[in-house]
Amino acid sequence: IIKIDSVYSKTIEKENILYVRVINFDKNVVKKTKEAISKNREAKGIILDLRNNPGGLLNQAVGLTDLFVEKGAIVSQKGRYEDQNSVYTATKVGTISDTPLVVLINGGSASASEIVSGALQDHKRAVLVGEKTFGKGSVQVILPVDQEEALRLTIARYYLPSGRTIQAVGVTPDIT
Repeated sequence: IIKIDSVYSKTIEKENILYVRVINFDKNVVKKTKEAISKNREAKGIILDLRNNPGGLLNQAVGLTDLFVEKGAIVSQKGRYEDQNSVYTATKVGTISDTPLVVLINGGSASASEIVSGALQDHKRAVLVGEKTFGKGSVQVILPVDQEEALRLTIARYYLPSGRTIQAVGVTPDIT
């Protein structure tokens, strides 16, 4: 068994900046990021590294964004039918709103990492640095056909707070 931690952090000591690398969005991302931040309360800034992060759990992407955004939409999901639509919003509780934030992204940043980076950019909460992201903003379900086969069906798309889509477009950094 090879155990891979989804969140890695360290302090850049000379600058007193917290570096947080999120490998993928598993069930521990929000918890581990909160722990890293609480251990480094005196940090003058945070670098959130989402490069080559393929995504993962939506609730963790929403939770991570909620750590830095006080109010408003984080991401919305719009499908063909009304029951497929939903909006995920930020809450003020536990928000870190006074620490400068930089997010690193690249062409390997996809799905949940695009939701986080795009929402932080739309809320003007972070500066995005790097390359344009992959562009995977679709909601998919797996429908079993029989015991051995299944269909992957796209039922909706994700939209950032500004209303822009991620699908096939990606998120463009503020600084390339």
